Amino acid sequence: MYKKKALDTYDTVKEKALRLLEFRSHSERELTQKLKRAGASQENIEQTLIFCREYGFVDDAAYAKRKAADLLNLKKYGRRRIYSELKALGIDEDDISAAMDELDPDAEQRNLEALAEKKLGGDTTRKNIDKTIRFLVYRGYDIYDIKDIISGLEVSDDI
Repeated sequence: MYKKKALDTYDTVKEKALRLLEFRSHSERELTQKLKRAGASQENIEQTLIFCREYGFVDDAAYAKRKAADLLNLKKYGRRRIYSELKALGIDEDDISAAMDELDPDAEQRNLEALAEKKLGGDTTRKNIDKTIRFLVYRGYDIYDIKDIISGLEVSDDI
């Protein structure tokens, strides 16, 4: 039977951190939480984070930029949702701002148009429009942009 390795030394904590980072990038806060849950001491966690920062295994600024781009391009989230997702991951405010500045505003607009069109599906009843607006607000898009897109879709459908 597989026995869990005790995280009672710096080397075992570092090994666990490197195994976690092998599969995907983590923010410092995420990595700290996972190591704490695994039973590592705060002192060993701090030493491990210093090691990881030194060798570039953990870099919140670069992680924030990659994560923001993924959330925009893959999950089709708006700026507000991206901001809150990065904040929840424990990313510093300056790193979030830098990541948000690098996002392509045209991509956000294209995503919003595509999502609104798909969600409406040609059905411009009040009930469906309200449902679409709620969905898009939840995805992090600005209400004014949503209303502009939907009114444009309604006009073009009626012509």
